[in-house]
Amino acid sequence: MNQVILKGNLTRDPELKVISSKGKEVSVVNFSIALNKSFKKADGSWDNDVTFIDCEAWDTAAENIAKKFFRGSCILIENGSLKTESWEKDGQPRSKTKVRVNR
Repeated sequence: MNQVILKGNLTRDPELKVISSKGKEVSVVNFSIALNKSFKKADGSWDNDVTFIDCEAWDTAAENIAKKFFRGSCILIENGSLKTESWEKDGQPRSKTKVRVNR
């Protein structure tokens, strides 16, 4: 099973692009969210940990995110999945895992 549910704040404005795929135009939006977690340290004081997650959405979901959300907006990803991309740069293999947003 590959299912992700996240709630966080956008770290930048969503970037909407329209690309051609199989003879038709498709919308895709890329954005990052920050997930904040508060925790109590051993000495009793509180601290925060932030995790940054890259996300992408396609079609109608992409258009809705681009219209309704902006940097700092709180977003709930109810239905997402992890996606890993691999490529080579300067002869070195690279990879990146991001969340593909469905809803």
